[in-house]
Amino acid sequence: MINTDDSRKQKIVIVGGGVAGLSAGIFGQRAGFDTVIYEKNNVAGGSCSGWYRDGYAIDNCLHWLTGTQKGSVTYDLWNELGVLNDDTKIVKRKYFWASEYYGEVVHLWPDPEKTREEWLRLAPKDADEINAFIDFVKIANDAVSFPKNGPKEIADSISSMTKVIPPKEFLKRSMQYMGLRNIDWAKRFKSPLIQSLILDFCPKEYESYWLILAYSFYVAGNGDLIDGGSIKLAKILTDNYIASGGKLLTGTSVKKVKIGRSIIKNPIIDEIEDKLNEITVHKADGIILENGDFIPADHVIIACDVNYAFNNLISKKYAPISLKEIYKDRLKYTFYSAFQVAMSVDSEFPEIPDSLTFPCAPIEAAYQKYNRIGVKNYRVYGDYIAPKGETVIQVSLDQYEKDCKYWKKLYESDVEKYKSAKRNVAEAIKNEIEKKYPQYEGRLKILDVWTPYSYLRRNNDTHGAFMRFITTALSVNAFLSQEIKGLDNVYLAGHFIKYPGGLPTAAQTGKDAIEIIKTKEEKKIHFKERLKRIEDGIATVGNDLIKMV
Repeated sequence: MINTDDSRKQKIVIVGGGVAGLSAGIFGQRAGFDTVIYEKNNVAGGSCSGWYRDGYAIDNCLHWLTGTQKGSVTYDLWNELGVLNDDTKIVKRKYFWASEYYGEVVHLWPDPEKTREEWLRLAPKDADEINAFIDFVKIANDAVSFPKNGPKEIADSISSMTKVIPPKEFLKRSMQYMGLRNIDWAKRFKSPLIQSLILDFCPKEYESYWLILAYSFYVAGNGDLIDGGSIKLAKILTDNYIASGGKLLTGTSVKKVKIGRSIIKNPIIDEIEDKLNEITVHKADGIILENGDFIPADHVIIACDVNYAFNNLISKKYAPISLKEIYKDRLKYTFYSAFQVAMSVDSEFPEIPDSLTFPCAPIEAAYQKYNRIGVKNYRVYGDYIAPKGETVIQVSLDQYEKDCKYWKKLYESDVEKYKSAKRNVAEAIKNEIEKKYPQYEGRLKILDVWTPYSYLRRNNDTHGAFMRFITTALSVNAFLSQEIKGLDNVYLAGHFIKYPGGLPTAAQTGKDAIEIIKTKEEKKIHFKERLKRIEDGIATVGNDLIKMV
């Protein structure tokens, strides 16, 4: 147990009750700290969220969970947090992804050889690109996941892959995809069907390596679901944190981290002039809530949007140059969000057992136009999704920074117009689904609609970006320090901090923040012990001199 003061435990205040904040809280309690989480929303979970409408569940996050394979390091992390264990029900999806192009459908199957066979049959002219893709997926399949998400961990992961294939050959194959955007990769294929699947998977600006990595994890059994989805995952973390003795205060917004100064003197060298013996340290005294209450703390972990942290909670002057560059250079760094609609269906919708993206009549949402929509069926997530024999389907449309500004401006100028505009988009989506599946006309009910501005309002996500900026493995600013230069006891945690982002990154950075604090406190203890030994030694020498006199 870490305790630098015999009279009390060290207190850690955590701002944000998402996966990173809850992870920090759980590991903080285990390390012997007194932790308190302040969450602005009425439930914890952050980006890993879900909610109910009219008896139907809406899952806002989890499409797959990296780490479902026993033996992977990410599994071990989830196991430590209580999310995965021998009793956890793992849901195996029928396929990873499916796209349609005017009557033909292409899949990413659990068996990569089945995928190869299907793709070669549908697009024989793309044989070279198809074989290169599937071969590399099978190699990446042998890579371990790396939750610590640092350059060393990524290098170790690559090293493990080169045991399966000669390093030169691996480098040659990997360089085909690293740094290559989806939109450019898609152009390598002649088949519009395969082009569609690549561009349907994630925004066109993403590097192609994302699809390969995600699919390889799925093939390895390391990217499945847990029964209960996002709602279950957030509840497990919340329950485990509270059971560990932590305090969770929901519906409680933090206004500011109160920064103070302290003067540190070195008593060992008192003979040196006082000014030379003083060190001024900037550190957090605690936090100030929206209601004005001051909460003292020994350490503060900020586990929310990192840009919001520097602009609202502390000060821009503490922001690292690398972070400023991310928000300044729009040519290198792209932020994206989504317009989303959830609908209930009075059947299990067997026509789409998991997901399907297909062509549609043009749909406009903010500044974007869409001629394809992806429908995801959530029935497989568990019985909590909908009453027996029914389901929930969702559609997500990629949106960007300017779209968030559009929705924000509309909301602030006229809330009713905002509601009407997003409802109109949702109705257009619903009409396209009914047009494709006329047997469902009148059987779909819109449950909820949310925009990029919804993410900004709910989680303080800059530009409504629920994911980190679109980047590549070689991006200069892919890794940010969790310690803040110039602040002695304030730390960052969250999926934004480390490449590649996502839930495992959030969980790991929560754990790492506690490790950083533990190390600092242990050094303080060692310093005090060393100082006491020195003082005792000086006193002994002084006593001996007195005796000699």
